Amino acid sequence: MIVRKSSKGLHIIYQAAHGLLAGKIAQALKLDYRTDRWLDTLIAIVEHDDHQLDFEEKKYLSDFGIPLDFTEDDVSTDKILKRAERVVRQAKSKSLWTAMLVSFHLDFLYGNLREESKKAKQFLESQDTFRNEMIAHFGISQKKAESAYELLRFCDRCSLILCKDEIPGNLRKLEINTSIKQKTYFIREKENGKISVNPWCFEASDFEVSVEETLLEQPKFKNQKEFQAILENTDRTYRSYSFER
Repeated sequence: MIVRKSSKGLHIIYQAAHGLLAGKIAQALKLDYRTDRWLDTLIAIVEHDDHQLDFEEKKYLSDFGIPLDFTEDDVSTDKILKRAERVVRQAKSKSLWTAMLVSFHLDFLYGNLREESKKAKQFLESQDTFRNEMIAHFGISQKKAESAYELLRFCDRCSLILCKDEIPGNLRKLEINTSIKQKTYFIREKENGKISVNPWCFEASDFEVSVEETLLEQPKFKNQKEFQAILENTDRTYRSYSFER
C-alpha cells in the first residue's frame, strides 16, 4: 500500500487503486499511441500492481505500530518471487499479451535480483524466454513489444507521483521517466493549480482523473488486526487531479 503522511493523518491508497489511476491516465493518452490490442494493454496497466494486499502474507506495520509505505517493506526475495509468479499466472489467465507486458514490468522491477539469488535468476530467465516466445507468437518485433510496455511504464510512474504527492511546488518540474516514443517526460503544477506534462502526450487539452484514498487520523496501531479493521471500515474519499496542456 501507498502511505503518505500529512498534518491531517495517514493517507492510504491501495496499490490496486494506484493501478486503476494508471489505467485512467492511459485512457487519456493520444489515440495514436494505442496498440492493436488496446484493451489487453489497458488491463496490464490497470492490474500490474494487483495481488499485493495480503494481511496474512505481509507485514504492514513497523515495530512501533506505524503503517509502512510499500517502499519501506523489508520483503525477502522468496516472497517477492512468490508474488511475481502469482501476478504472471493471473495475467496469463486473461491474455498472453497482458502477461507479456506484465513480464516486462517484473523484469524492470526485479532485474537487479538476477545476480543476488539463484531462484531470482531462474525466474527472470524464464520470463526472458516467455517474452521471446510471445513476441514470436504475436509476430511482432522486439521494438514493438517494448513500445507497448513503455505505455505501462509511463502511466505507472505518473500515477505513483500523483499518489505520493511528489509534484514539487514553486512551478518546478519533476522528471517522470523516459518512455513513450523514447521521449523524456516532465510533470509540474501550473500557476492555476492544474497539472501539466511536457511534452504533452494526451489526446485532449485538459482532463481530470481521480483515485480513492483512506484518511486515518490514528497514527499507530496495536497490531495488524486492529489496523486492518480500521482501514477497512473507514470511509474512502476521492483525490482528483486536473490536467491541462
